[in-house]
Amino acid sequence: MTEIAPPEFLNELQSLYPEPAKYVDGGWYLAAAVAFSSSNRSEAVSCVLRHVLNDLDKLPDATDEDRRLLVRKMREGIFKSGLLSGYPKVIHALISLYDATPEELRDTEPLRDPTRSKEEVAAAGQAYFDLQYGDTAAEVQLMLRSIYPDLERFTTTLGYGYVYAFSDVISSKETSFAIISALIANDTLSQIEWQLTGAVRNGATVEEVRGVREIALRIAMKAGVLKHEVPNI
Repeated sequence: MTEIAPPEFLNELQSLYPEPAKYVDGGWYLAAAVAFSSSNRSEAVSCVLRHVLNDLDKLPDATDEDRRLLVRKMREGIFKSGLLSGYPKVIHALISLYDATPEELRDTEPLRDPTRSKEEVAAAGQAYFDLQYGDTAAEVQLMLRSIYPDLERFTTTLGYGYVYAFSDVISSKETSFAIISALIANDTLSQIEWQLTGAVRNGATVEEVRGVREIALRIAMKAGVLKHEVPNI
């Protein structure tokens, strides 16, 4: 179970990401969890969680809320990555995460507001889509509509409106990290350059983006799923 994610490898991954002022704000564990999930090595997700919870236990100022937020960030990053990796992988990864999560840190109610109207969700999706694609948003949306109108509607309304635009748990920057990790671990790299620079537009530093890229790359290589060269920022 631990062969692909032994402690020394997780320490190596952690060292690739700039040290944050607060542990839970570090992007390395989110990037790692998504990359393991997208590489179809869901068993490693529980190893990441145990590793970071053990780290938190060593910090004198860590709180239960920090632990709860950390688990939520991993869960949310994996959930968002499903739009790229596929939800069968996500389900296995979230089962692995759930099994390793102490009962008091498990959520039992949805975090997204179930009372929002479909119009509100669609508006949020369009706004987030426009923000992410900037001047090219109309062109990209037209392309999606041209190849399959249902795909464009799904992408802007559900993909961006329900999934990506929700930022109560992970920020736009961290959502970019999840997308980058998933694309690399899926070896689907046609969008990766744009997503790397997009993470900077969403507030990440170049060093953070390079760290996320390297974390996902090393996991994908270790899992044997990466066949192409990954562009850098």
